[in-house]
Amino acid sequence: MYETTENMDLTSQMQDLSKEMMEMRADIQQIKGFMERQNEVIDELMKGHQEMMKRLVKQEEEAEEERNIQRPVFPLMTQEDLDNAEAFIGMDERKKEEMTRFLKPLLMPIGLKQKLVYVLSEEIILSYNLEGTHGKKRMLLYPKLLSVLYSATDRPGWSYKLFLDDLRRGFQFGKKKHFRKKCASNKLNKTTRNPLSSGPEDDNMDSDY
Repeated sequence: MYETTENMDLTSQMQDLSKEMMEMRADIQQIKGFMERQNEVIDELMKGHQEMMKRLVKQEEEAEEERNIQRPVFPLMTQEDLDNAEAFIGMDERKKEEMTRFLKPLLMPIGLKQKLVYVLSEEIILSYNLEGTHGKKRMLLYPKLLSVLYSATDRPGWSYKLFLDDLRRGFQFGKKKHFRKKCASNKLNKTTRNPLSSGPEDDNMDSDY
């Protein structure tokens, strides 16, 4: 009888111990699940923080870049002015619209053929042409500025091909105007030195480059 009671007590203890172990395992699993969820939350918070830092750094870089880019003054006088205008227009759509509104009354209704000199200085006109041929620099490398000029010269029936033709004629007209002035100046100088000498026409007068 005593042994039976002792065995029952031992069995009961074993059952209690087994129950406690199961409860401990359940608690451990619960704690483990909580820690995993906590780690996931921490990971999400860290990712969010990193994304926010990236955005802040990007905004700061863009703000710094914008501070370094000056508002273009037309006509663009130098290569630096040309590069700056391209960067300024490229910052956002508002800058493009602003430049378009400014240039439209300067260029229209005549267009670029005779009014390109209001946009680009003589120095740039002489250094560039549309495709970059004949040893000149390539104006097509400034698509944002060209986009503004295209919008500023928009009219019924206008197309980008017509715009490029007009721009090409603008470069030709600007160069011819320069060489005509140069030719007239040479004639004046020769006449001053020798009133009887008229001198030949400047060979570059009709250059289309």
